[in-house]
Amino acid sequence: MKKTYKILAALLTVAFFTACDQGIDPITEVGAGADESAPQVTINYPTEGTEIKVFEDETTLDIDIRVTDDIEVKDIKVLLDGNQIASFNTFKDYRIVLEEFTYDGLKDGDHKLTVTASDIEGKTTTEEVNFAKAPPYVSMFDGEVFYMPFDGDYRDLIGFQQATEVGAPGFAGGGFVGSDAYRGTTDAYLEFPMDNLKSNEFSAAFWYKVNSTPDRAGILVVGDDADDRRQGFRLFREGSADEQRIKLNVGTGDGESWNDGGVIDVTAGEWVHIAVSISGTKSTIYFNGMETLSADLAAPIDWTNCEVMTIGAGGPTFDYWNHKSDSSDMDELRIFNKALSQTDIQIMLNAVNPYIPKFPGESLYMPFEGDYIDMVGSKVAQQVGSTGFTNDSQEGDQAFMGATDSYINYPAEGLLTSEFSGAFWYMVNADPDRAGIIVIGDDVDDRFQGFRLFREGNADEQRIKLNVGTGAGESWNDGDVIDVAAGEWVHITFTIANDKNTIYFNGVEVRSSDMSAPVDWTGCETFNIGSGGPTFDYWNHLSDLSALDELRFFTKALSFEEVQEVYGGGYQPLDGETLYLPFNGTNTDLVSGAEATAVGTPGTAGEGVSGDEAYAGAADSYLTFPTTNLTGDEFSATMWYKINADPDRAGILVMGPPDTENAEYPDVQNLRTNGFRFFREAGGDGQVFKLNAGNGTADSWFDGGATASIPSDTTDWVHLAFTISGTECVVYINGDVVAQGAFDGIDWSGCDVLSIGSGTPRFTQWNHWSDLSYIDELRLFNKALTQTEIQDIIN
Repeated sequence: MKKTYKILAALLTVAFFTACDQGIDPITEVGAGADESAPQVTINYPTEGTEIKVFEDETTLDIDIRVTDDIEVKDIKVLLDGNQIASFNTFKDYRIVLEEFTYDGLKDGDHKLTVTASDIEGKTTTEEVNFAKAPPYVSMFDGEVFYMPFDGDYRDLIGFQQATEVGAPGFAGGGFVGSDAYRGTTDAYLEFPMDNLKSNEFSAAFWYKVNSTPDRAGILVVGDDADDRRQGFRLFREGSADEQRIKLNVGTGDGESWNDGGVIDVTAGEWVHIAVSISGTKSTIYFNGMETLSADLAAPIDWTNCEVMTIGAGGPTFDYWNHKSDSSDMDELRIFNKALSQTDIQIMLNAVNPYIPKFPGESLYMPFEGDYIDMVGSKVAQQVGSTGFTNDSQEGDQAFMGATDSYINYPAEGLLTSEFSGAFWYMVNADPDRAGIIVIGDDVDDRFQGFRLFREGNADEQRIKLNVGTGAGESWNDGDVIDVAAGEWVHITFTIANDKNTIYFNGVEVRSSDMSAPVDWTGCETFNIGSGGPTFDYWNHLSDLSALDELRFFTKALSFEEVQEVYGGGYQPLDGETLYLPFNGTNTDLVSGAEATAVGTPGTAGEGVSGDEAYAGAADSYLTFPTTNLTGDEFSATMWYKINADPDRAGILVMGPPDTENAEYPDVQNLRTNGFRFFREAGGDGQVFKLNAGNGTADSWFDGGATASIPSDTTDWVHLAFTISGTECVVYINGDVVAQGAFDGIDWSGCDVLSIGSGTPRFTQWNHWSDLSYIDELRLFNKALTQTEIQDIIN
């Protein structure tokens, strides 16, 4: 037997060497310098964008890497956030290395895993991935007891329990929020236990993109059996390929309540936010925060024997009438143990598209668009009494409107800083003759803490005052007076620095007052808006019946430039720019925030050079604007213009004095010794643009004739500009000089109003009345622009 083994061994040895000689062996000899490439590094886990979600503050991280090299891997180093956590230099296979290990102590936050591999020739490769450990989810909204974001799994992030899959439900590959969303499939849905989700009041909210095939389906269902609908609820859809109606049925024990909800336009293919609110007396369905329909309940919802919630189908308790599985997409499913209000839903929607503060230090912003929500903190102020809203707003659609014995409260937590500012638009109601506007204090014993912004006066004028507590004393600022009869919105800003406080009207300082110490916030817990509230209702500073809009707080004392920016709504003026009217649906000057006054019925063009709209002139119509802050030693105006040559002459931009000596005053005026008149008249084959300016004693004409004209039938927008300095006036068309001449300085005496789109009322004697042309992007400057600056504006 031993002899046989020796013969076999010899034969195998011969075969081996023969094979090598014939080149059959796949292993090729590698000589010096044959290492052709650097190692190849693959990080199998974590992958780019991985988000680890666990309950623990710290968790383990399972790391899986693969490194290959054409010759030999020398060593591998693994770093987490720049710190080395592992290294390897001995391997079972020196050309293909597979390493798996666990890192302990991964904390919340964004992380970077870096793997560097070297081969024996010194070639190095580095790969890295970014991933995150998300903190344990903390309920974002009042009453939220369940949250399933569908980002790759079916887990409730509050209870951290997985739903049970029935059939093969899937994911959409992208969601309204986050990386993914639920997508239903035929005969498939999710089941989730109703433990801890049942309450006397109940709400559900989610984002939904409907798939109308099949033409009806269950969406969210909780029931006890298929015999009746007297327990739980059934949210479902029915309709056609064009529209699907979302309906709700609620069981009340002895009966049921039907809510026919509202219709989704299937063809739009859009995500719709659906919220279902069930109180003890009614159910309400909301689409995108707007109520679609409510239905009364004879009794609260009955949860008897309701053990399972079905997501994405009618499930076993409501698959009759063909309300079976839903092939639609669903995202961000939330359950609440309360009946959501419209304000609750709006806060939820705001959280999806959070407001980004427009100004440095902005800590609170209430636009008062039908609610009292702070867009920065995503919290709602508490209503006391019966405050309301007015459609006569400065910005947006609505503004806060005070009422007798009424105001709103807002918690001060997080808003009280060593320096503080507030800003808002205000339309005063002088009845009652005094009131608190914004107040925060600790008690009624003194005014040594917090501040009190309030008003006092009579039916003709109201003085805005500020009192600031400094701990051992107080500082008084008597502010200034608002003309009640004007009935205008006034922008009020108050700033509290460490050494003084200041009040501004429409971006202009009206008064400052020294402070012996910084503001003292001791015991200050609540802002009262629209009243003196419980800490300052003495001296009859009770509720304010005025309107208030666009309220903002800041964690700093705003500078003058910052006050100007807030007053202008955040627009950053160009160098020397004093007025900017973009005419995008409004006549608001973005520099000052003030609105031009419409005379007659000027309109919008339905087109524009920048934006969707422009000013459109009309017969006997124009805009006016007060000249405060618009005049100076130098002046420029620029605009885009599309001509309507009928009538054959018109005023375009006029700022002149009243012509009281004219026998036909005020209907006819033509005093040209002061201010300017920019207008057009027929000449040759087109319209000639002309400028007239007064130096106080006489006027000068700048008429380029044919050079300063455009064809009357042109349909193109042209850019017009003119400049006035102490030495010359220049007129430009499309950035080119078309008229120019010497001038010794403009006089603005009596020029109190700017007319836009007409010569009326100060330049009418020669029939330079309303212009039916289009104007867009009107800008005024307190400097004489250079030709380069005008061309930059055009560009």
